[in-house]
Amino acid sequence: MKPWTFTTYTIAAFACSGLALALLILNAFTGNEMLSTLLPLAIGALVLGGIFSVRARVLRYRNRDITRR
Repeated sequence: MKPWTFTTYTIAAFACSGLALALLILNAFTGNEMLSTLLPLAIGALVLGGIFSVRARVLRYRNRDITRR
């Protein structure tokens, strides 16, 4: 299995953030009936998206480090 690249991590972070937003919109449409289920899922998706975003930034900075040349 190939290691993930900057682009892969960025797309995964964007997808997780979009999922969290979709879950919060679904929660609004249901009138908070499924709040106890959807809110933890949305928070988990945001945390996972944040982790992917940080990992993508680390990879980008590591690849662009001009002091190693």
